[in-house]
Amino acid sequence: MKVLYVYGNLPAYRKDFFTKLYDEAGNHDIKVKILHGYIANKDTKQASDIQFDAQKFETRILNLKLFRLTRLKGILRQVKEEKPDCIIFQWNQTNLSEWAILFYCKRHKIPYGLWGCNYTRADLIKPLASIRESLYVRLYRKAAVLVPYGSLYRQYLLNLGISESKIIVAQNTIDVEEIVKRNQARTINTFDHKRVRILYVGALVPQKRVDSAIEAVSQLINEGADVSFDIVGGGQILEQLKSQLSEKTAEIQSRIILHGAKYENELREFFINADVFLMPGTGGLGVNEAMAYGLPVISTIGDETVYDLIDGNGYLLDDMGNVEGQKDAIRSFVSLSKEEKYAMSQKSLDIVLNKAPLKKMVESHVMACNLLLR
Repeated sequence: MKVLYVYGNLPAYRKDFFTKLYDEAGNHDIKVKILHGYIANKDTKQASDIQFDAQKFETRILNLKLFRLTRLKGILRQVKEEKPDCIIFQWNQTNLSEWAILFYCKRHKIPYGLWGCNYTRADLIKPLASIRESLYVRLYRKAAVLVPYGSLYRQYLLNLGISESKIIVAQNTIDVEEIVKRNQARTINTFDHKRVRILYVGALVPQKRVDSAIEAVSQLINEGADVSFDIVGGGQILEQLKSQLSEKTAEIQSRIILHGAKYENELREFFINADVFLMPGTGGLGVNEAMAYGLPVISTIGDETVYDLIDGNGYLLDDMGNVEGQKDAIRSFVSLSKEEKYAMSQKSLDIVLNKAPLKKMVESHVMACNLLLR
């Protein structure tokens, strides 16, 4: 039995998931193949040296004023040649190739599943947001399987009247088990220093609202807080953030550092040396990674998955880009004793290992594949 995954691009952070999914699905006599392009508006390291069946397609992009349309050249022809028993999309409504494949599924009675989050761009104008919503609802009702990232998305689907029997939650994650295994656990003494080190890791794109985090930390430094802020990542607004920092005082510039994109061992050092992780805008798997390193988290619900991870621990921000909310959360964390910070660190580890291990995500996708094939 063959299942095709249609995926916009194949980032490095998905490599472990698809490797384990490929192996586990094989144990169930399911052949998984990933068809992908490169659709991204941010600096995303792509997977290499892969150990699973994948095929990349040339990506054509048409940038319009309000959004952009994309097409993966030749992917529909490949789908026809593969003759899949079912298809799982990580759906993107602006990908014309995915619409073509969807119509092919409908015409040939090939069951399909939709996998992803319920994130809608905050800057999307209301008429477009309404059109997007109505399109998605129709797709949800026609899909044989829905694989939401987390519990909020699941509840949204249930509220639409989607049958619970075709919803399988696969908490979005990375290989947190491996991160925990290869790193030495934090101790109380890890937090035995005066200056609190804040960390952000992720793409530097407008929706991440890193500009608001810089403003929040800058104001706290001006108010006398002993904090520093490491910003790790690359992307389209890197130069804009550099310009924002250049207008700050020398003291602020010495404590808020834009490091650019870092990977592997270089990135690992930032997680090890930080005290708390800050995600001021849309979410990302940086939160999972931070928790696997034992970091307490200050975050919005982002793409809604963080909601399941901040469970009586950390600080859940009400609004993306809210400067005062970030300042309040950072102040609260700074005021904690080292024992309290350590307790939060341990709970971060416990939550991410219990709620979002990669093994559980893989098992959920295998269940989705089996349900589609039935």
